[in-house]
Amino acid sequence: MSTSSSPDSGRSLPDWALGQAMNDLDDDDTAGRDERAQELVQDFEDERHDEDDDADEGGEG
Repeated sequence: MSTSSSPDSGRSLPDWALGQAMNDLDDDDTAGRDERAQELVQDFEDERHDEDDDADEGGEG
């Protein structure tokens, strides 16, 4: 699995986020691609944590 490093977090960005970011932006905009991929990962993490706290979703509520 190939990943790219995010300059903000020092972590590798997942392939799914990079792929979606490439679809969202111009191919030549690598800095923007990485930034967009980081936003997608953050949105995913936020949504996952929201579900963990939602009693309707089996979370703590």
